[in-house]
Amino acid sequence: MLSERIHATAEGVPLFVDVDGTLTRADISLESFIHFVRSSWFAWAILLVWLLRGRSVAKAMVARRHPVDPARLPYRPEVLDLINQAQAEGRPVILASASHWRNIVRIARYHGLTTEIIGTRANHNAKGSGKLVAIRAFVGPHGEFDYIGDSRADTCLWREARKGWSAHCLPKGVAVESLHCPRPPFWRVLIKAMRPHQWTKNALVFVPIFASGQLLHPGSLLAAVAAAGLTSIIASAIYVINDMVDIDNDRAHRTKFRRPLAHGDLSIPAALTLSLVLASAGLVGGWMLGGLPLLLSLLTYVVLTTAYSFRIKAAMVADVIMLASLYTVRIWIGAVAVSVTLTFWLLLFSIFLFLSLAYLKRYIEMKDAIVPHRLISGRGYVASDLDIVMMSGVSSGMVAILVLALFANDMSHMSTYKAPQLLWLLCLPLLYWINRIWMMARRGEVDGDPVAFAVRDRRSMVLGMVMVGIFVAAQNLSLR
Repeated sequence: MLSERIHATAEGVPLFVDVDGTLTRADISLESFIHFVRSSWFAWAILLVWLLRGRSVAKAMVARRHPVDPARLPYRPEVLDLINQAQAEGRPVILASASHWRNIVRIARYHGLTTEIIGTRANHNAKGSGKLVAIRAFVGPHGEFDYIGDSRADTCLWREARKGWSAHCLPKGVAVESLHCPRPPFWRVLIKAMRPHQWTKNALVFVPIFASGQLLHPGSLLAAVAAAGLTSIIASAIYVINDMVDIDNDRAHRTKFRRPLAHGDLSIPAALTLSLVLASAGLVGGWMLGGLPLLLSLLTYVVLTTAYSFRIKAAMVADVIMLASLYTVRIWIGAVAVSVTLTFWLLLFSIFLFLSLAYLKRYIEMKDAIVPHRLISGRGYVASDLDIVMMSGVSSGMVAILVLALFANDMSHMSTYKAPQLLWLLCLPLLYWINRIWMMARRGEVDGDPVAFAVRDRRSMVLGMVMVGIFVAAQNLSLR
């Protein structure tokens, strides 16, 4: 805090600016808590102990270990305009936040403001009335001040301010001017956070029913459709959690910074609620559809994806193995839903094919890295690993083709297929597709998730239909 009071008559009426939800759309304290919980397996227990000692204590302890990076925060241009206007008039501009003072000082320095700020300390939580007391210590018991806030907790400050602005709520009975900060409709934010465009990956649930020849059985088909829907709901719950723990990395990305949590359109409490509702609905639906076996398979998917989001994502090589396993778990869920036993060949083919695509996903992310020997944000790789990642990915794809060829050879002695010799033809389009997508990625023509790219790519879709046609012909067409 300031050692001396700011006199409005001498220096102009000071402008106090709230930070969380106002200057920035982010909630610095909650984000810091999440970063800390992600740092180790037992961090959540340590944070709980600190919270029991008081919210201000928890903020202080976490701020020391995980300081905020002010350059990555999503700022409101409307608030920055008011700050610039006040500075042009020669008025003091002071950041006043319930977040820890260490983080607020960093933000103040980043914007060229005075580093004498109002913020939470170990023995004082500067929120609501606590912030008002601190402001009165600045301007005196009768001094004037202006205030920019965003929540109902700021009502007591707006009542005593000479002039008030709000970036969000407009409380009744208080003269507050709205900043008219644009916000997308809440329903649209929720849908975007759920990433429905990623649900196409859950078509893997249909692989067992297709491979077993039960695709035309109404009961089995309905069960597979329901399982795919439940998997999509649970996947969306995990996407929300993933975006929450990956906020900083998404903000540093050239396209992911527009995701609802990274951009500040969706609050962390709302994200947690959405994730809990979706996960609960998916698990309860799985239990109702397939009993305990399907519930356990869906719960396994939840556990693996959560572990990936919190820890394994940043572990070199382990991350791509986990990604490949998650794709294979989707196939397992489909098998459980329609009571089909997965074959050794299908599991082996799935692991190597999706291992290739997982390496491809990392390859695409690594191509944007600039510093050769510095870890890529949120990943366990450096840019100089690019060639090894590409080699591993292409090799995994070739092994998947070899497994497919061995499967075709093994089926020639089985009665499952009427024309098993046709299965050899599956290797050709797959060989073409794997080489093509890797070459396109090397040229920078594949952006983001390769599975999502394949769904949008016309040539990939044609090749997929050709492979389906070959498989159906091998099952039903007799060449004798």
